Amino acid sequence: MNAPLNKVDPNSPIPLYQQLKNILKRKIISEEWPVGTIIPTEKELIEAYEVSRTTVREAIAELVNQGLLQKKQGKGTIVISTRVEERLGRLTGFAEEIGDKGLEHSARLLSAEFQRNRFYELSQLGLDENATVFLVDRIRFVDKQPVAYERSCWPEDIGRLLVNEDLNTVAFYKVLEEKYGIELKEATDTISAVNATKYEAELLGITPGDALLERRRISCDISGRPVEFTRTKYRNDKYSYKVKLLR
Repeated sequence: MNAPLNKVDPNSPIPLYQQLKNILKRKIISEEWPVGTIIPTEKELIEAYEVSRTTVREAIAELVNQGLLQKKQGKGTIVISTRVEERLGRLTGFAEEIGDKGLEHSARLLSAEFQRNRFYELSQLGLDENATVFLVDRIRFVDKQPVAYERSCWPEDIGRLLVNEDLNTVAFYKVLEEKYGIELKEATDTISAVNATKYEAELLGITPGDALLERRRISCDISGRPVEFTRTKYRNDKYSYKVKLLR
């Protein structure tokens, strides 16, 4: 039996410091600990989670490195950000990216339908203007808070596969690769700043005109064929990107 989400499991193969880090991160992302919160002391965390001082220090150090916490002399350790950070450079879907961070994630399906005359999406997928595409609109949640509005577009043949899945829970990349043998090789992401429309603001619980991060992604299979065009709009206060550059 797995340990509760707010407890560490000494029998788990996941290191204790990583389990503790994920527990604390959930408290930050969910804003149980909002920005400005002074988190419990080392001693309090040791007693609350029955772990060693080393485990606590390693967990805190990782959250400091991720830009969520900051140590201030004479005050303690303070929450300075509640954003989920995604590191660019690896092709992952939302569920995989958030799951790897030890956070709870979910989706709510808004619509799913086959459509024609979607000329912009057709051009992004390299399809003929008479082709049909499968459009899926979902809201993505992290720890039960709305984080992103996602519209994904797929060629009709792939849509005929996906339409049979539970679109509230399916991880597209995983089911395509593991169930249907469609392996994704690469993707191109374009990231820009946009303002939330009234509709998007209602979905995400923000104010119309608030800043959003928009990611437009075109993913290709191993043959180089574009198989996905997705536009995802993230709450600026909940999501950020990090890129490592070398010279």
